[in-house]
Amino acid sequence: MNKRKVKLTAIITAVVILSVSLCAGAVSLIVNDSMFETNTPTYIELNSETKGVITDEDDYEAYIFEVPADGALTVRLDHEDFMDSTKSGWQVTLYKIIEGAERTYREISFYKAFWSDATSSWGETGVSAGTYCVVVKPGAYYLDSEFTLVTIFNKTNTFEREPNDTVEEATEISVSYGKYGTTSGREQGVDLDWFTFELNEDSCLNLSFTHPDQALPSAGWTVTLVNEDMETITQFTSKLNETVIKTGAIGLRSGRYYVKVESQTEITDNYTIIIGTDKAVNTEFELNDTPETAISLPMGMTISGCLADKLLGLDKDYYSFTVPADGFVDIEFNHELLDGKKKGWNIRVIKPMDDGSYYEIVRKISNWNQDNYILENLGLEAGEYYLCIDGDSVSYNSATYNCRWTFEEKANFEKEPNSTLLRAQDIAFGEYYHGAIISTDMTFDEDFYKFELSEATRVSLVFGHETVDESRNCWIASIVDEDGTEVVEVSSLLNQGLVSTGVVEIPAGTYYVKIETGMYGSEIPYYFRLVR
Repeated sequence: MNKRKVKLTAIITAVVILSVSLCAGAVSLIVNDSMFETNTPTYIELNSETKGVITDEDDYEAYIFEVPADGALTVRLDHEDFMDSTKSGWQVTLYKIIEGAERTYREISFYKAFWSDATSSWGETGVSAGTYCVVVKPGAYYLDSEFTLVTIFNKTNTFEREPNDTVEEATEISVSYGKYGTTSGREQGVDLDWFTFELNEDSCLNLSFTHPDQALPSAGWTVTLVNEDMETITQFTSKLNETVIKTGAIGLRSGRYYVKVESQTEITDNYTIIIGTDKAVNTEFELNDTPETAISLPMGMTISGCLADKLLGLDKDYYSFTVPADGFVDIEFNHELLDGKKKGWNIRVIKPMDDGSYYEIVRKISNWNQDNYILENLGLEAGEYYLCIDGDSVSYNSATYNCRWTFEEKANFEKEPNSTLLRAQDIAFGEYYHGAIISTDMTFDEDFYKFELSEATRVSLVFGHETVDESRNCWIASIVDEDGTEVVEVSSLLNQGLVSTGVVEIPAGTYYVKIETGMYGSEIPYYFRLVR
């Protein structure tokens, strides 16, 4: 059996009676325990130096001391430099003694002191008031040499309070106030630190995580923000050379929240968490990652949000909006300017269908350096819709964005989605219909309109739009049959007003007007009518 496990078992079953006289300032230690038959634990004072020595491979030294208040504790082992860094001479473990129905010893920190480390320590550790035990054991390479154990304590409330490895033991952190933590070494596994804070009102929260530069690109810490139901709001990994990470302004409802910091490496170092908040005004609130949890967005109101970083899955911000009548919808989107032409945000308009599915009408992309974007002339019929902002397949960032939508009622406007024969919009002869070809990333929309002929009929399609002094071919207007086969078509240039297919006789049947982009695309609204 591993020697350390034998000794740890003995420690956990120990019966140590401490008698403390605060008035006299003295502490007496009464030991009645088989663990300490060979070496009686030594009581030591804080901020002191204690000499010790390990005499054989089965030897150990144990020290017990009282921490009077919450603060930062440093335990250091000093020894002669033996000029061989590859050999570990000592193992040092710090425990907190927890009294209950059974006394337990909670491992707080563990580190190995190497021969060449004349001074070695895991650094400052945040602790709460209580009784602690330090056990010094031989390392992998036994060394019969004297050492000096040094304890340094500073009373402070800015440190985590170990043990805080579980939600129930989370260290309270004040909003807008920094809290230090330390990635402590553990003999098995890695350190896990939990923090908690309360928001008394709906707020925009920005969590920042900083640490010294370790000049390595590997993962150092994973930081997760969760709510009371342990639902992940944001999660990110900080690399060892990534000294500062900020979440951006995350909208949160009032309530209790938790931050989990998990070490991803054996490197130990201090880190700092700062929770900053502003009052939430017209802000998205997490969690709104699905249509079912969408935030209502009234017409004309500007709402701000940011995409929260997530390691498993990507944040999606859903907003629900109600179009009061058939007509145009314009969506305005802007954000903090960032360097580079990277694609940063997807702007999606989604319609809930009668069968419970969701149909994406359009997806537009806003680049990092594109501070203002307007999705114009989107023809929608009266009803419920969703606006979704996400970072799928683009370059993630946590910059704040703003969005709003406006509406103009207009009769006989196209009703998206009408991009296939099956979704074609019914039309009548003699009426003007209005629409627009909306680009979707690298492709363009197609608009279909349906009409019936009960007998052979002479038909003409007239197509028009606002003119621009350019000769680019931007539209193709055609009549197609049920199989999508073209019956007649006409192209329209930007500098052309009205164009017509001319009169053509068509047999009885079901037909469609198809409006598609020409050699070049344009989102200028068009209009057309069927004449017979």
